Amino acid sequence: MTQDTTKKRPVGRPSKYKPEYCEQIIELGKQGKSIAQMAAAFDVDKASVYRWADEEETFRTALARARTYSQTWWEDKAQQNLGTRDFNAQLWLKSVASRFRDDYTEKQVTEVSGPNGGAIKTESVTKIDTRGLDEDQRETLKAALMAAVESK
Repeated sequence: MTQDTTKKRPVGRPSKYKPEYCEQIIELGKQGKSIAQMAAAFDVDKASVYRWADEEETFRTALARARTYSQTWWEDKAQQNLGTRDFNAQLWLKSVASRFRDDYTEKQVTEVSGPNGGAIKTESVTKIDTRGLDEDQRETLKAALMAAVESK
């Protein structure tokens, strides 16, 4: 009998992903867990969680929901503790700014423009080393440059 060599064997280690991770990751999000903490709960690294999201549409949706729940958990904590003496607003802000960059990172935009908001004038200067030219070559170059200036 001949062996069928047309079937390719998978390369690398098999994925640890399981469909039940979808519900588990949502529950972790409801506890305010970070992506790193979620990955640790599955005994994998963050890259595996992101790869699963790329490969599995249901997991991608679950991860998005988990992130929403996690952000809600952190925002609820702030609302519950805002008026108390023990609430550390700076620490809270640092935490949410690193976890939820789209919503909590301050963005600063700097625009540069010319007079009256117009374009910035730029000028290109080319330097030519004429030390190696003889007298005739320098005169020819000078004439070519003068002609170029006059044609403007």
